Amino acid sequence: MGTDGQTGRHLLLAGIITAFSVILIMITMVMSWELWMVPLFMMSNLSVWFLHIARLGSGGFYENLCAGLLMTEFFFFGVHESSLFDMPGVACIMVLALFMLDKKWMLYMIETLYGFAVLYHFLILHTISHNMEIWEIIRLGLGIVVTTGAVLLAKFWINRRREQRKYYDIAFAKMETAGRQNADFLSNVSHELRTPINMVIGLSEVTLGKDISPEIRTDMQSIQLAGKRLSNQINDMLDYTEIVEGTLTPVKEKYMITSVLNDVITMTGMQSGRHQFELVFDINPKVPAVLVGDAEKISHVLKILVENAIKFTEQGGINVCIDYRQESYGINLIIDIYDTGIGMTESQLTQMYDAFYQADTGSSRFAGGLGLGLPIARGILNAMGGFVHFDSERQHGLHAHIAVPQGVADVSPCIVLPNADQFCIGCYFRPEKYSCDDVKGYYDRLILHMVEGLGVEGYQVHNFEGLKKLQRSYKLTHVFIAQAEYEEYQDYYEKLADTLRVVVISERGYTLSRGSRLSVIHKPFSALSVVNLLSGAGRGDGFEDAQAVGRMPFTCEGVRALAVDDEEMNLVVAKGVLGSYEMEVDICQSGREAIERCSRIPYEVVFLDHMMPGFDGVETLKQLREINNGMYQDVPVIALTANTVSGAREMFRNEGFTEFIPKPIERSVLERVLRRVLPEECIQYKTENSFKDTSAEEISQDIKADSLEDISADEETEQAGDAADTAAEEAETLVSSLPKEQLVQAGVNVKMGLGYCCGEEEFYLEMLRMFCAQSEEKREELIALYESENWADYAVKAHALKSTSLTIGAETLSAHAKTLELAGKSGDIEYIRENHSILLRMYEEVCGNIHDYITL
Repeated sequence: MGTDGQTGRHLLLAGIITAFSVILIMITMVMSWELWMVPLFMMSNLSVWFLHIARLGSGGFYENLCAGLLMTEFFFFGVHESSLFDMPGVACIMVLALFMLDKKWMLYMIETLYGFAVLYHFLILHTISHNMEIWEIIRLGLGIVVTTGAVLLAKFWINRRREQRKYYDIAFAKMETAGRQNADFLSNVSHELRTPINMVIGLSEVTLGKDISPEIRTDMQSIQLAGKRLSNQINDMLDYTEIVEGTLTPVKEKYMITSVLNDVITMTGMQSGRHQFELVFDINPKVPAVLVGDAEKISHVLKILVENAIKFTEQGGINVCIDYRQESYGINLIIDIYDTGIGMTESQLTQMYDAFYQADTGSSRFAGGLGLGLPIARGILNAMGGFVHFDSERQHGLHAHIAVPQGVADVSPCIVLPNADQFCIGCYFRPEKYSCDDVKGYYDRLILHMVEGLGVEGYQVHNFEGLKKLQRSYKLTHVFIAQAEYEEYQDYYEKLADTLRVVVISERGYTLSRGSRLSVIHKPFSALSVVNLLSGAGRGDGFEDAQAVGRMPFTCEGVRALAVDDEEMNLVVAKGVLGSYEMEVDICQSGREAIERCSRIPYEVVFLDHMMPGFDGVETLKQLREINNGMYQDVPVIALTANTVSGAREMFRNEGFTEFIPKPIERSVLERVLRRVLPEECIQYKTENSFKDTSAEEISQDIKADSLEDISADEETEQAGDAADTAAEEAETLVSSLPKEQLVQAGVNVKMGLGYCCGEEEFYLEMLRMFCAQSEEKREELIALYESENWADYAVKAHALKSTSLTIGAETLSAHAKTLELAGKSGDIEYIRENHSILLRMYEEVCGNIHDYITL
């Protein structure tokens, strides 16, 4: 029936009515007034309480009902002879009771009812007459003055309160506007910083690839590390602005919790290289194997919180526990992160969710960052319907408790050990070597949960004599020992390896001596690594299989695909990338042509530009689904777009697309989508990469020149460029013959361009030639639109230049074209006039440098 504040006000109203009614009933019975009114008062009170408890009706209806009942009882009280001089007091109580409702008409009604009651006494009851005593006249006049004054005073405070509320509403609106402006500013700054930061990282990588002195190599590695750190902070700023603007939309997809955990283990393993610093990952093996939710965002939250724990934990360790609780909708995924760090005070705990807040703000603080991690984590969890709670005692570490609702697609356990009854495990860790007792508890809990969850026979001892006793008492198959324990009695364990398998839990980078028959599991320690080792083939939980398939190269030989895009270079890239998987790829440049082709040729997958002039992707998709009585109803149609903002996947699915791939096409994303949408028999896995060599010149000949439109209407985002950088790392060895320095100086990120060309050098060179060949025509179009002041089409052409230049890795040119595109969309003509010539000059310089390079 309203908010919490409104409900409290209604409860107070019901209490006042009840108290007044009880008093009025008692007076009526004592004074022998109209007794038939007593049942009515009682029924009215029961109705008020019933409506309040059941929360029926609107808040306004309830308030008006209560006010009407009070006024009725007030008038009933006032029209009796003995009530003449008591009415002002009751009227003041009525004014006080109804004042909180902030409705002036109710005050006027009380004053009016008081006036009618006085007239009733004068005209009907004749208690007011010229025969009244002087003191009665004074009391009557004083009552009228008091009642009128109470109404006027209440009216004044209502007006004052409304003015204050209006002032606060304006202030809150300004604060919200300022918050959005700050978020927009951060977003714009982040985007602008990306280009120079990517240049710094790229140039440092180029330099590191040369033959340089150790001192310079060390300096360049420091520069590269600083650039990557700043790049991560920029990503945090973008995440934060998305949360503030309310555009964060989690997806709901099937994923394996073991995959998420493996990502976090890999990340933390690279970051925590301190001696005697323990990272323990404890997962309940019975957590459902396949969940439904946003794996990427859960992984992001875990990484933020684990990184935060690493920052503030100088010694001891960190324990990540993953469990679940069964619910009607699936499960609540429960994650607890414990650390032995510096902890936090109550004051710090209350402020830690504030943006940019850092508990350690002194100039000598050892933890860096912008202070956005925890607000981002909380914002992501809130968007998924979950929460995070922190608990801490100063100098006694921090405990983060996460709960997030998830669907369940497969209820089978996430970690399974085949033939668990055949194993008998012994674990030997000396607790006294740990600087903190909590770390011993971390390992004890992990071993207990692993043994119980997997159903294996297992025992733990804390001294060497206990281990030997364990050997005599049980038929052990495996013994797990820590690195320090192994180094203490190396010969003993080497000999022990003759009869059973001995596993050393070691620090990263530690290797056994040559000829050793022992096995090694590197920290961080988790049940995943143990199960992979026990299963022999490393596939105990199915996770390694999935990961291996994810990395294994494959082809789609025989699959016939259609790529539809209105921009020629995008089609060149699409056919080149898809052709590298041995697909039979046809291309066309309009939706109408795509419909005509599909009506004649049965394709097994269609890649469709989401936004095209005239006949856009959505309209094309609708007609495509209706071709030949629905022959394309079940054919995967994948949107080609650069719109990778949060919620893009759900948006495209709602429009009918099967999946979406950001432009320019990035190989790892394409492979993930192909595995998801194509039947298993269409994918043939290979042990080595074998890609079809399709030149850009051959592809270009397939495109009709008279249907060419230089429009790329998707919103370009830098995330796709970052993904291309990652994919191109695999192709780094293929570019040794390229004099990259010349292209880098021209503002071209060679590694990014190669990533979009599957790492094929010849294909990339063809793309560079095409970019230069089309440049004169594109420049003339831009100039013509500028001179005719056709700013809408100018923005479209600038957008097309932004997309194609990013495809070859010309990040700076792409970023500048983007600013002009946005200016054209927003009507900022002055900005276009100031920067148009700069864009043309930059375009000409990039093409000139590329031309000089390709003609070498």
